Amino acid sequence: EKCLEMLAEISEKKDDYNKIWERFGMCLKLGMHEDSTNRTKIAELLRWHTSKSGDEQISLKEYIDRMKEGQNDIYYITGESIAAVSSSPFLETLRKKGLEVMYMVDPVDEYCVQQLKEFDGKKLKSTTKEGLDIEDED
Repeated sequence: EKCLEMLAEISEKKDDYNKIWERFGMCLKLGMHEDSTNRTKIAELLRWHTSKSGDEQISLKEYIDRMKEGQNDIYYITGESIAAVSSSPFLETLRKKGLEVMYMVDPVDEYCVQQLKEFDGKKLKSTTKEGLDIEDED
């Protein structure tokens, strides 16, 4: 609990937190699966690359802040590597609509996202699930 509070404070300083994330990010992602009591606090500390973040990894809160007006869901794709997911045909429609997609490419991300059905009232939706309903903002 104390560690999570300390990490939350550090996470406000991007450069400092990036160093911690590089070393302990995988542990935090595992924590999503193993520590149901602190799941919300842990979710705030998680970081991923996205279709629009370049080399930077962003938090779910940052993703939500960047969402298009009228977008209600957090889109993600799982896969073996950033190269593999970024060239996935599943992203085509989302790209055309200008929607950002989180790249979940660590093996533990599959477990992580099973525990993280939503964040801050926004549902997490896999771009590879059949029948993905992308609300039309046009």
